[in-house]
Amino acid sequence: MKPLVLLISPPIYDFALFDLFLKPYSLLSLGRSFEKSGYRVKCINSLDYTDAVSKRELGRPRRYANGTGKFFRQPARKPSLFSPIKRQYARYGITSKVLSQKIGQEKPDIVLVSTGMTYWYPGVHESVQLVRILHRNVPVIAGGIYATLCTDHCKKTMEVDSVIKGNAFPGLVPVLKKLSLPVPCENNDTDILMLPDIYSDAGVIRLNKGCPFRCHYCASSSVSGNFTKGNPWKSFSLLEKIHQKMGTEVFAFYDDALLCGKEEIFIPFLEMIIKSDLHLSFYLPNGIHLQYLDMKTAVFMKQAGFKEVRIGLESADDYFHHTMDRKLDIKILEEKINLLTHAGFKPWEIGLYIMAGLPGQRKNEVVESVRFASRFGVRISIAEYSPVPQSPLWEESVRLSRYPLETEPLTHNNTILPMEWEYFTLSDLDEIKTLAHSLSPLRS
Repeated sequence: MKPLVLLISPPIYDFALFDLFLKPYSLLSLGRSFEKSGYRVKCINSLDYTDAVSKRELGRPRRYANGTGKFFRQPARKPSLFSPIKRQYARYGITSKVLSQKIGQEKPDIVLVSTGMTYWYPGVHESVQLVRILHRNVPVIAGGIYATLCTDHCKKTMEVDSVIKGNAFPGLVPVLKKLSLPVPCENNDTDILMLPDIYSDAGVIRLNKGCPFRCHYCASSSVSGNFTKGNPWKSFSLLEKIHQKMGTEVFAFYDDALLCGKEEIFIPFLEMIIKSDLHLSFYLPNGIHLQYLDMKTAVFMKQAGFKEVRIGLESADDYFHHTMDRKLDIKILEEKINLLTHAGFKPWEIGLYIMAGLPGQRKNEVVESVRFASRFGVRISIAEYSPVPQSPLWEESVRLSRYPLETEPLTHNNTILPMEWEYFTLSDLDEIKTLAHSLSPLRS
């Protein structure tokens, strides 16, 4: 009998959760590696909003035609440190009973549990505890963002057998060898498990891995490693396979730096999309780097079916970019937005991300950035800062925050404004969000 690997994407505990193409992409890629190496593979997606049993108990989540929307939601007990926050804490995903039944009906030889945001670890803990109850002696391995950035906390709190930091390979190799289990070959994102409950209404794809920038507020290099160029032909083949097998017509890019090396990767990929005449729709949850945008790229994106373009403005303050990321010269912003509008993108299809709540940041700086962004007549979105372990800003965040960032990952949650101080409060943040919304164009 071939060994069975059980993959679990856990439920999420948070104040709010919207499905902006939230898929267990890395887990599906890893699962395909195991499958190609002779394993039987089962995947439990706790965020499956199509589950019939959960739907009967909790009602149908509100979903949208582009594959985004709500998840199943149940009110949950708020952790005591969140007591001052006047918002309902909730558990998102299939019910605990359904999750338990799905775990219990398998007889795995090994269990791999993915981890997302550091402050989402309660869902990981719930999943691991269910595995321990139902499969007492089966080895459990945790990997992903929380496992990488908060490794010690994960080891102490999750009661797993192994914690994998960064990419699954080569970390998994000695673990599997010790268990006398076959070692799969690394997949390199050229294939994934194709599961209808995950990919039927929207899929995700990634051309390149990692990011060449080292922004102070980000830890992409710790999570994803160095920037690695992808293969546009293999990526297109994967996209075509997903479309043909599951009828998926909407795709989102998971790239941190989609336009880097565009002449070798992104442009050839777009050309294949355009020539294929597949009539697909593409979205960008992550912001693009404007310095790499030119007219040719903007036109190709529109022709290929991109429905939006998101840009990481972060701040209108030149000093911010000089000290924090060195990825944007504010002077080119108007020129680049004009490229997008001339290529056919409407104002509401162009979004600018502005960061709020950084260590020592004042309300006025963010307000000025919002008003600056409003000159261009495009959408403005506030990206609330979450302290990220292993990022250059981490030590300063720990020093300035009134929360125990080092010992309690729950305090990394941007909803509570971890870096709140007298010159930037939660009420200030609410005012800024209202301002950004009022200055953004309406879809016509």
